Amino acid sequence: MNHPSNSFSPPWKGLLTQAHAQAQAADLQGLQDTCALMARIHASDALALLDVGALLLNFGFVSDASQCFERVASLIPDDLRAKLNLANCARDRGDHGRANDLYVELQAQLPNNPTVRRNVLSSQQYNPAVSDAERLSHARAWGKWAIDQAGGARARPPCRRVGTQGAFTFEPLRVGYVSADLCQHTVGLFVKDVLKAHQRHVLGGDATQRVEVYAYFSGQVRDWVTQEIESSCTLRNVAALDDAALAQLIRADQIDVLVDLSGHTAGSRLTVFAHRPAPVQLSWLGYFATTGLPYVDAVLLDDHHAPEGAEDQFVEPVVRLKGGRLCYQPVPWAPEVAPLPCVASGHVTFGSFNNTGKLNADVFDVWAKVLQAVPNSRLVLKWRTLVDAALCQSIDDAFESRGVKPDRIELRPASFHVDVLKSYADIDIALDPFPFTGGLTSCEALWMGVPVITLLQLSVVSRQTFAFLSAIGKTQWVAQDAQSYVKIAQALAADPQALALERATLRQAMRASPLMDVDGFTHQLEQAYFQLHNNLKMQEMNKTSGLKTVLHVGPGHRNSGAKLPEGFSADAWREIRLDIDPSNEPDILGSMLDMSAVEAESVDAIYSAHNIEHVFAHEVPVVLSEFLRVLKPTGLAVITCPDLQTVCALVADNKLTEAAYNSKAGPITPLDILYGHGAAVEAGYHFMAHKTGFTEKSLTQALVSAGFTHIASKRRLRGLDIWAVATKGAISNDALTALAVELLP
Repeated sequence: MNHPSNSFSPPWKGLLTQAHAQAQAADLQGLQDTCALMARIHASDALALLDVGALLLNFGFVSDASQCFERVASLIPDDLRAKLNLANCARDRGDHGRANDLYVELQAQLPNNPTVRRNVLSSQQYNPAVSDAERLSHARAWGKWAIDQAGGARARPPCRRVGTQGAFTFEPLRVGYVSADLCQHTVGLFVKDVLKAHQRHVLGGDATQRVEVYAYFSGQVRDWVTQEIESSCTLRNVAALDDAALAQLIRADQIDVLVDLSGHTAGSRLTVFAHRPAPVQLSWLGYFATTGLPYVDAVLLDDHHAPEGAEDQFVEPVVRLKGGRLCYQPVPWAPEVAPLPCVASGHVTFGSFNNTGKLNADVFDVWAKVLQAVPNSRLVLKWRTLVDAALCQSIDDAFESRGVKPDRIELRPASFHVDVLKSYADIDIALDPFPFTGGLTSCEALWMGVPVITLLQLSVVSRQTFAFLSAIGKTQWVAQDAQSYVKIAQALAADPQALALERATLRQAMRASPLMDVDGFTHQLEQAYFQLHNNLKMQEMNKTSGLKTVLHVGPGHRNSGAKLPEGFSADAWREIRLDIDPSNEPDILGSMLDMSAVEAESVDAIYSAHNIEHVFAHEVPVVLSEFLRVLKPTGLAVITCPDLQTVCALVADNKLTEAAYNSKAGPITPLDILYGHGAAVEAGYHFMAHKTGFTEKSLTQALVSAGFTHIASKRRLRGLDIWAVATKGAISNDALTALAVELLP
């Protein structure tokens, strides 16, 4: 006896399966024909039309998709899915005014729909008619909404103590990356090599795991990039988890620094950050504007993406990475650079393989002028939506209305990635759209030997290609306005010999630049993570104590290292220990030359005992400048170091290698005092070497030159050392004397 199945299979499933198979086989004409048949047969079935419309939209047939969604809207006027998809179609056509209007209407009707809300924000980045103030206002509103959706305001979770495990190792900082794009997507391609490099970092000559990496993958597509990432870190598939469950998983993993790689792009899980599952939360790589969420502690950019004043565009503090915002590595199947095509074709071919959503009237104006300025030149555009006949016609019309005949424009649809890269063999010069400039597209054009001309504007998203060109030393291709954009294109096109040389040497320039220095970039990224975490830890320490803070620089181990002078009594002062050696279990891992992990004007005092002689003479002003920076306006520094005047007297008395005094480390000779403790240096602690020295006079002069206002100093002949107390602000002589009596031995 046959039993009926409980599962329901819609009548259009067979055709839909056939269309998907055609799409995977890159049979786009077959896909379009099957979808047209399905739409015709099931013209009164809204669910069928939604499915076929989504498939068409995904593969670039925006006009056919729009017709499906318009039909759904007529069948079910109150169903908002059709309106959402129509907004997506308008976005992909570059009709950003229409897209924005639809998204805003949808948000009013679906105020708590996360997809609608993020589409409002991401689409605004493409639209040149939206001001920075409008973008910021919408982002702030999103941040407030996200916190409300997460249950209201939440306190920051406490910092774990890192750097305190074992005698010669330290517990790594746990970093979590959150993204739906850990696959062959722009984000996945940019981040995979950074995740590998986290494991390769070397500290002090020994391979140590400074950072322990977790990746929270909320996407559906797994491929070779996903596999590489999974081999580099702990990958957690979290697509099935809601925000509360994902936040709880992040807490259970004890993540110290949580990094969002999506912002408001498709598949984002940024709403999880409103649950505040980690003490430090950052935005990096996958987004190009403010998240709007006040629980995000920083956005990681660089000087090129975020010039002075860019902070006005962000809710988050802007942290600038010195070596660039990201680094690029080509895919393994990238072909060799092809010969310059204009030599064989007899004409210059410009090209842009960017999203057609980045095209707008201003871009068409400038590109048309470029084609008019370079006679017989051609323009090749390539993107998945250029399979759509109506969109292609609208682009031809846009150029023809600007005096450029359609036969000079070639529109190419999507292809496999390897074929995209091979297509650069047809392109002499790439044209960057604006205000949304190329990201991975620009890197790939450059890697294939093709110069990219970009127009510099103010928003972060308009400065991506500018940043890449700056990194590789090719800023001559950066235009300041539309006129210079055309002139740069004209000059490049007029000199095929120079163009051929650029084509032949671009890869070499890229390889030698910070843009492709994965290890160097990852090191600075890790430093930023540690600094932000340490800054927060210091803030916590200050908040939990009403005591004044003394930053103890280079103290050694808590159990065996230097102690604070009696004047820094425990009932009045709180000690924060900064050391370069992780085995000393410092509160802050860092050096005197770069104390960026310590906030400006955050400590009341600095105590530095026998440290300043460990840097070169030309580095002493850097150290003292750092001391001044971190001291509060009323702060002071107590510094002690060897007294070379007394030590040299022993040397002159022919006692260079005789014990001058005994310490816990054994006898100390004048030779040790002059050049560093020999036994420690021999054991591999090269940072213990002495590189400069002081007399009482030279130390005082150095403090004055650095900007300290009042100094009291003394020599201890018996201790063979100099002591000084120096204040950052003005102080009376009586008060200075009282400080010297209290703090100097």
